[in-house]
Amino acid sequence: MAGHTGSCPGRGKAVAALLLCLAAPVLSACTAAPPPPSPRTPVPEPTVAARALTPAERQTLAKAETLLTRNCMEERGFSFHVVEDLPDGVNRLFPHVVDDEGWAAEHGYGSDIQRKRDTLAAKNPNQLYFRSLSAERRDAAVDALNGPEPTGLEARVPGMGTVRHSDQGCESEAQRSLYLDLRKWYSAWKVTDALERSVPPAVARDERFTAAVSRWSTCMRTKGHSYSSPMEARQRFVRPAGATGSGESRATEIATARAEAQCAGTSGLAKTARTLTRAEQAKTKSDHSTEFINRKTLESGALSRARDIVKAS
Repeated sequence: MAGHTGSCPGRGKAVAALLLCLAAPVLSACTAAPPPPSPRTPVPEPTVAARALTPAERQTLAKAETLLTRNCMEERGFSFHVVEDLPDGVNRLFPHVVDDEGWAAEHGYGSDIQRKRDTLAAKNPNQLYFRSLSAERRDAAVDALNGPEPTGLEARVPGMGTVRHSDQGCESEAQRSLYLDLRKWYSAWKVTDALERSVPPAVARDERFTAAVSRWSTCMRTKGHSYSSPMEARQRFVRPAGATGSGESRATEIATARAEAQCAGTSGLAKTARTLTRAEQAKTKSDHSTEFINRKTLESGALSRARDIVKAS
């Protein structure tokens, strides 16, 4: 939405993606969303042992947040749907190199997964609903979802400066209900999310990694595949929606990906990537321990509420 700062989040949530993808300039001041409820004072959180959540537990939090957002949007006179999460693609599963030959034998570089992602995205009922609205009604819906102005919440994100967001929209209302301390949650979420996404690029810049990539490339050439890096290989087979295809067969994709996985082991690239990733993650969490601890604490505390919300849906 015009005036909101920050980039599209890596967090795999339909609500967060919709915020920026549907953002549009306000065309009429006559279509403002109904006044949001007054921010509540956070309720003291019972003592909960803070720990890192499992992927399944984080999915529960995400679903609960979407359900709360749907309820809020319906109260404000708009539709909102709980949709299926997009499946993880190759860049998410293997940020540096495909090192699982079994996965490669089934998916190649994940062009099949990319097609499913594209299909689901094209049929997303929230996107279709917002696009079906008149300009004025759409602006009002975006305001209801995001909040009218990017004020009330802010986070100082390393490398990005300060990002801000409204504390009045349905997304914020849902997060307030889950995490109680909305301001602390917003800062912890934005900072840790950005730092987690900064790890793969930092690893890729390391000289030990680039040396291992060179060995990987040599291995690939001995198998008949001339690629300077795993990124170059996957980009040949996995294209965004609407892009021209590579013209390569599915069999070629799978054969190349299997060779990549084999070379990832023999060249030491997979091991190097794992070692550097662990070291970079540890450094990041040490340098920004407060935000990581806050996120872990707030997510642990919210889990029981999220389970109750999902169970009742």
